[in-house]
Amino acid sequence: MVRTLAVSIIVAIVVLFTAVGNAQQPIGSNQSGERPEAISWEMYRQRQVEMQLEIQRQQLEIQRQRLEIQQQQLEIQRQQLQLELEKQKIESQKKQME
Repeated sequence: MVRTLAVSIIVAIVVLFTAVGNAQQPIGSNQSGERPEAISWEMYRQRQVEMQLEIQRQQLEIQRQRLEIQQQQLEIQRQQLQLELEKQKIESQKKQME
């Protein structure tokens, strides 16, 4: 029982020190010797570019939807004009028959 408790405590200490040691390593350290700030700046710029691209994609999607709506409106206008033309033809035929 005591042995199990001692092993558990030792394992917990090892895990704790491993976690602390990993947390203290500089973020973005690499073999090329670049400073962490340079990596962070590159990651920031990449995120900014990705966000800009996503915004552009969303704007293009909105523009596509607007164009689709405009196309539908034009089709409705065309149909209305076609109906108006048919109506005028019918009225003209009625007048000729009188």
